[in-house]
Amino acid sequence: MTFDELKNLLVSLGLDPAEIAPESTREEAGLDSLLLTELALVLRKERGIPVPEEDLYAAPTVAAIEGLVSRYAGVA
Repeated sequence: MTFDELKNLLVSLGLDPAEIAPESTREEAGLDSLLLTELALVLRKERGIPVPEEDLYAAPTVAAIEGLVSRYAGVA
C-alpha cells in the first residue's frame, strides 16, 4: 500500500487530509485507539490485509503504519 492509498483510506475514515503526512505521529494525524481498530477492520475486510491492531498501536508515525501495512500485504 502506498502512502497515498493509506492517506485516502484514513480520509475515508474521517481524518483531516491536512493532518496526514508521513512524519505525522498517530496523535497528530488523529488516529486514536477507536480509529486504529476501525483501520485494522477495514484493512482486513476490504483489502484482505491482516494487520494486528497491536502492531498498529505500536507504530509511532503514519509512515510506520504505511510500512507495516505494506509488509503484511506482502509488498515490502
